[in-house]
Amino acid sequence: MRQTWVLAVLLAYACLVRAEVSEETDLREEIVLRCHYDMGEFGVEGVRLCIEADNTALTALSAYPNAAKRIVSRCTRQMQTRGWATVQLCVDQDLAARDALAQYPEEQRAVIERCEAQIGQQGPAKVKACADQQIPSNAETEKP
Repeated sequence: MRQTWVLAVLLAYACLVRAEVSEETDLREEIVLRCHYDMGEFGVEGVRLCIEADNTALTALSAYPNAAKRIVSRCTRQMQTRGWATVQLCVDQDLAARDALAQYPEEQRAVIERCEAQIGQQGPAKVKACADQQIPSNAETEKP
């Protein structure tokens, strides 16, 4: 009985490992195909650079902390068809915007909340751009 249980656990683990390897292989194949499709007109070097950039970005995306998971998921959903380098750029911009928005003065909170309600599903970078358009700059407020 104990041997059967151990065998079942080992078999389940082997299936999980194989699924992860298969998923990564599928992602790598997707990168190659997308780069050939998107960059083929620029020659072998363009395709090679695209593949390298996407492979590097895919590896980097798996290293983001758990606090960034929501942003990584949203950027992946919205940008994956444009490549993993674009997904990583989206994540980096959103993380920087999220940190910047946290530093805004409390009196700007209403503007930020309005922007979040309007376009929050598009991510912190879009919310920050919206808020920056609506918040007057120091130069504008100092004019007579």
